[in-house]
Amino acid sequence: MLYVSDKQKKLYKDFNFPDEHALETIRKEAKTRKASALGSLIGVTTGFAASVALARKGQPIKDVFVKGSCKETMKNIAKYTKIDYEGLKGYIYMLFQAAGASIGSLIAGSMADKHSENRVEKLKEAVYVVNNVAIPTAFAKTVEHVLLVAKNSTDKTILKTIANNKLFKNISVLIGLASGMATSISVSNTINTKIIEPDDKKKKTIKASDFLVHIDDIIPIMISSKESMLAGLPLDRALPLIYYILGSKVGERNYYTHE
Repeated sequence: MLYVSDKQKKLYKDFNFPDEHALETIRKEAKTRKASALGSLIGVTTGFAASVALARKGQPIKDVFVKGSCKETMKNIAKYTKIDYEGLKGYIYMLFQAAGASIGSLIAGSMADKHSENRVEKLKEAVYVVNNVAIPTAFAKTVEHVLLVAKNSTDKTILKTIANNKLFKNISVLIGLASGMATSISVSNTINTKIIEPDDKKKKTIKASDFLVHIDDIIPIMISSKESMLAGLPLDRALPLIYYILGSKVGERNYYTHE
């Protein structure tokens, strides 16, 4: 007899175990989840690769691969995916990567998943992932820009004082980032409950994993008041991997577990 975990029993508590119909339903659901996960993997890889290639236009990806040398190929891949995230161009590159990974995962994961309710969950997750990159980052970069303008100004203002103090400046950016995250949650919930699925009133809340996409800003801010080697680490190099991982979760999203 097929083993059924306690979690699966809770998901299908309306069935009378070990009813064969219930077991068959679980088997089919397991196959659907595996297909969805595989589709998500293919989609997120394709979408992410396309976004990086778009950001690296003029640098053919075929030149990255060195025949007969895995080590050199890996070095080239690391260089190829190294993107400067400063300024407006950097912000656009962030959106390329997050959106490319999420949309690719959403499309391929949905194609492999025949349950319409699961597709809706995947779409809502895609909206959330992209918003969590776009909105908080926009808030933080806006604060940085305003403080930079104030710092270069000849007028003595409170903003100029803040801009010239590393601790105050980073606290201001952190507040901007936190405000952006609260806004992204609100926007995502509005889109999901008003447009995508009006009948579903469940709302998302901030999770620990949501902070990962802002690790390059958060860690230096947290240690800004003291000397630390972490302040000089290239933390933004972790962002592509984070976008890839979070994007892959979009296509795996499941109605029954919301995972």
